[in-house]
Amino acid sequence: MQSRRIELQPAYLLHTRSYGDTSLLIEAFTPEHGRVGLIAKGARGPRSKTRAHLQPLRPLLLSWIARGELGTVTGIEAQGLPAPLAGERLFCAWYANELLLRLCARDDPHPILFAAYVGLLARLAEEVEPALRAFECRLLEELGYGLRLPGDLEPGQRYRYDWERGPLPTAAIDAEGYEGASLIALRDDRLTAAAPRQDARRLLRQALQRQLGGKPLETARLLRELRELAAPLSG
Repeated sequence: MQSRRIELQPAYLLHTRSYGDTSLLIEAFTPEHGRVGLIAKGARGPRSKTRAHLQPLRPLLLSWIARGELGTVTGIEAQGLPAPLAGERLFCAWYANELLLRLCARDDPHPILFAAYVGLLARLAEEVEPALRAFECRLLEELGYGLRLPGDLEPGQRYRYDWERGPLPTAAIDAEGYEGASLIALRDDRLTAAAPRQDARRLLRQALQRQLGGKPLETARLLRELRELAAPLSG
């Protein structure tokens, strides 16, 4: 099998786990090669010079030799500090990582999605809900399952979302529906009010579950538990 040498590819680590005695198996996200599986030999060794760089949410330049399903890391350079996120914002970034791991196939380039991920990490420092919803929308679009939110939506109309045809007008009392104003705010990335944020979260949760095959995300569960614990303290 012919090997390829990839040099200095921008990357973020999505996940790492032990591999053998001193190595790491890493899942990285890159603009030109998509999600890649790589072996970082000796990265867990006591004399490893690259161990400190292998942190999630840190911009990297990765070099590797691609051969078969797993490549071999040949170089790691840090391009900055990890995104300064903590608490719920950090969980949200891990949630995005899990989405990419679950929904993106290996070696399938998504440069626009990579840029959206970089933007998400920067935006999470300022706001959570709008940043996540915008990233989820972009993820679905890049995978070919984008929401249909046409330009002629009426803010005062309630809609039921059909997965084949998009928003369809429904009765104002339809509990399964969504306010037109909410769908417009989601389409235009203007989720500033509580009600549109709630509608957007509900719609995108359903859209993502369709692609996840009903298997829940671990980070989503942990994030809900974190919010439940925080609710009494803020009340």
